[in-house]
Amino acid sequence: MDLGRRNKVKLEGGMSSMTDLIFLMLIFFIIMSTMAKNTLPVDLPSNSSANKDNADGPVEIGITENNTYFFDPNNPENYTFEEVIGVLEQKMAESGQENLKISGDKAANYETIFNIIALAKQKEWKPVLTYSK
Repeated sequence: MDLGRRNKVKLEGGMSSMTDLIFLMLIFFIIMSTMAKNTLPVDLPSNSSANKDNADGPVEIGITENNTYFFDPNNPENYTFEEVIGVLEQKMAESGQENLKISGDKAANYETIFNIIALAKQKEWKPVLTYSK
């Protein structure tokens, strides 16, 4: 005589609630991405002929992989951030430009690049970012 239970409980999980949750999250992220505002304005360089006619061009500063600053890639003279502030202010005043071209090495520390960007924003210069290989 078989006295065992005939109704066994199945331990399988249902996937319908999981797909509903994923669908709701997808809708939420789509709506939030359309409502997000870009709060950081980026000034991109233009490709106009007016910039090409200007012989002086913007003042250029570069950041090496050793996190030092330079103004002329052919001149091996490197500056620290404290030294570069005075030199940069002098070069910007002499050029009469408001654009500052910042060229950072890929291996440079982000903080050294952001220091120059913060200085440019403080002095109301317009930084234009490039990178060197």
